[in-house]
Amino acid sequence: MNLPAAERPPYRSAALLFTTVLAGYLFTLAPTVTFWDAGELIASSKILGIPHPPGTPLFVMMAHVWALFFPIGEFAWRTNLMSAAFSAAGAAFWFLASHEVIHRAAVELQDRARRWVSLGGAAGAALIGAFGFTQWQNSNETEVYSFATLTVAAIVWLALRWRAHRGSPRAARMLLLAIYLGGLSIGNHLLALLIGPGLVLFLAMELRSRPQADQVLRRQEWGQVAVVAGVWALLIGTGLGNTTLITMGLVAFGVAAALAFQGGAGRFTVIAGLLAAVGVTSYLFLFIRAGQAPMINEADPSTWDSLLAVIRREQYPLRTPLDNPTQLHGADNTGRSLSIIGLQLLNYIQYFDWQWAKSLATRLGTESISIPLHTLATLGVVSLGTRGLFLHRRTDRSSWWLFLAVFLVTGLGLVGYMNFRAGFSLGYDLFPNPEDHEVRERDYFFVVSFIVWGAWTGIGLAELAARFVQRSRAPLAAGVLSLALLPFLLNFPEASRRHGAGTTLAADFAYNL
Repeated sequence: MNLPAAERPPYRSAALLFTTVLAGYLFTLAPTVTFWDAGELIASSKILGIPHPPGTPLFVMMAHVWALFFPIGEFAWRTNLMSAAFSAAGAAFWFLASHEVIHRAAVELQDRARRWVSLGGAAGAALIGAFGFTQWQNSNETEVYSFATLTVAAIVWLALRWRAHRGSPRAARMLLLAIYLGGLSIGNHLLALLIGPGLVLFLAMELRSRPQADQVLRRQEWGQVAVVAGVWALLIGTGLGNTTLITMGLVAFGVAAALAFQGGAGRFTVIAGLLAAVGVTSYLFLFIRAGQAPMINEADPSTWDSLLAVIRREQYPLRTPLDNPTQLHGADNTGRSLSIIGLQLLNYIQYFDWQWAKSLATRLGTESISIPLHTLATLGVVSLGTRGLFLHRRTDRSSWWLFLAVFLVTGLGLVGYMNFRAGFSLGYDLFPNPEDHEVRERDYFFVVSFIVWGAWTGIGLAELAARFVQRSRAPLAAGVLSLALLPFLLNFPEASRRHGAGTTLAADFAYNL
């Protein structure tokens, strides 16, 4: 299906956005090893070793190959660069997704104005997400989260491309590629699989709101969506190594396969299952490489039982969403109380508040002000993001459900599921013992929700800019869109890891204290 020129995605602009974001990351890139897991991942990638469970086999192999193809600087700098490139690519996909939303919303503008507001707003959406504090820090070091956020962004874009090509063979290919990326993500980090509910919801809402006229096509599309849902349930169970969830996933996939075969999507079902299985096979690397006894071989997954233990993360103490996280799981656990839940929600709000102007209070010496200026900046982002959220809902209900589900699942959903202890920096009135706190801040777990809110903030900026354009106030519209640069400027001192060789570890350690 060939789209009109005016409706084609702005891939050249996306490439420019990728280059811009990558340049920002390069300027702040850690020159060597950073604190926490990065050193272990870098060393494992260098020798093709096996880091702590779940082993991240895909990441280790990708980093090893990447460093061979980019023989510039020391090994740690090369793998840091890989994270930056992955995150910049993810920003490009968010640019494309946001552009589609804004372009649909700006129908009242003349063609030239519509084009520039759409491009400017989409750039703002991508830049705000890319230079949010947590995403920026993740992108400046060797960590698994950059590829996870890239996977989520790519699947969001594939879903929108599926919609654009419905009724043609290309639509099914978009879904198959999304399934393959879901399978691959298991070998990196399970965060990417959390797009599953949003993806299925988007597909179902689109089929419900715009059903195909042809009954055969309708049944085929619903069969494909059922397969996507079944495969995703199976992938989640596989990624966790949970026998019960795997069984439920197999049942879900079996039911979906039966529906798909009846609806004429049998070929799609077979290919989807094969692609998901191929994606998961990166875990065979752990089994094969452990048998060769590399220098780094944590949990030694050289037998099927030990490999399963690695996938299940058995070395970590069990903690369910119902437990008191400061106590061991078991009959003596007093359970998760409302005070603990309130503290966990406060932690999420704290992390959200960090994203948009982390260094503002420190730079301007506002510690004595009752409402820090960075919190005022956060309130501005909340206001703009809310505008963008409601504009998105009015303009494109199906993709709004996609964004909303991803935001909720990777934000409040993870708060509920992960059941973290109090963050390193708060909650000492309830838990005075430091051992009852996380050893470091866990903001990186919620990074996708911050990126989605950044996209809505850019969409909100585009709406304001469009209003100024309609009033023939183009300079004010440009000024509004330029506000998207503020997270870059106001997070720079805190997010940058360009401390200089030999000081990166010390600077990161000081930050965590």
